Amino acid sequence: MLNKIKARFAGLKEKLSSSKLQKFGSLCQKSCCYVTDQFGRFVSYLAKFLYKADVSANLISILGFSIGLLAINFLALAEFNTALICILINRFFDALDGALARHSKVTEFGIFLDATLDYVFYAGVIFGFALAEPYQNAVAASFLLFAFTASACAMLAYAIVAYKNNSRQKLSIAKSPFYLGGFAQGFETFIAVIILCLVPSYFLYVAIILGIFCFVKACSVVIAAYYNFVIAQRSAKE
Repeated sequence: MLNKIKARFAGLKEKLSSSKLQKFGSLCQKSCCYVTDQFGRFVSYLAKFLYKADVSANLISILGFSIGLLAINFLALAEFNTALICILINRFFDALDGALARHSKVTEFGIFLDATLDYVFYAGVIFGFALAEPYQNAVAASFLLFAFTASACAMLAYAIVAYKNNSRQKLSIAKSPFYLGGFAQGFETFIAVIILCLVPSYFLYVAIILGIFCFVKACSVVIAAYYNFVIAQRSAKE
């Protein structure tokens, strides 16, 4: 029996290391890079057009946020496909306002507004899934919001102290609360939201995994804060 298991694992390993699979992986990587590059060019082109039309980045942020909030209503009505469309539009506008700001001028209020709207949007999406199935999703959504708050508070507290100290290590608050520490980055969060909208019955599992990542992120921010605000400053004085 043990020899059969070993043989199957050996066969699986051989298949995974085959040249065809490697070529397929390389093709997928090139395709993703191509799509990402084309999307970036399109966003940049559209941002230039809006800049010439004298449209502000803050207006784009507010418009995208307003559309994103509609996802809460559709999630509560269990219309997940429509909610996903609203979420995708929100994420597109989130990329667009950043590109537009770079064409004009990045302001501190613009960074603040973008970060604040992102926090509210993500919390609203979690709330929307709780409304969709209160008996099934409420506890998992509460756990995710708990973890989300821990991560967000750690990030914002770090940003406040770093800004006060004018530290070179200060955290960029222009990103979403799921960015930091190598966990639940933008791509992973985006994929998680798509999975939740396409297969909402997986909410419990995805919420737990994402919540754990948020807690790990909060711990990583605390460690970074101790290093930058205690150890690094102590070494600088010495």
